[in-house]
Amino acid sequence: MNKQLVNSLVRVINSLTEEERNHLVSQLQKGRTFEQRSVDFVNQPFIGMWKDREDLADSSKWVKQLRQNEWKNKHG
Repeated sequence: MNKQLVNSLVRVINSLTEEERNHLVSQLQKGRTFEQRSVDFVNQPFIGMWKDREDLADSSKWVKQLRQNEWKNKHG
């Protein structure tokens, strides 16, 4: 992030009149129109890709063990 640029923008925005700020907000909101669409996760290729992995049968246990190993390697 360019802190100098952000600070300059903040100064400019703070110097605007209320009418100018309202105009700025309306212009920014025009650019925020995002198309919302649902994703069909069930039919995504990554779903179930590790279903045959025996070491991942208990995913909570696997994650806990992974975290413990990472902690030992970094702080051991």
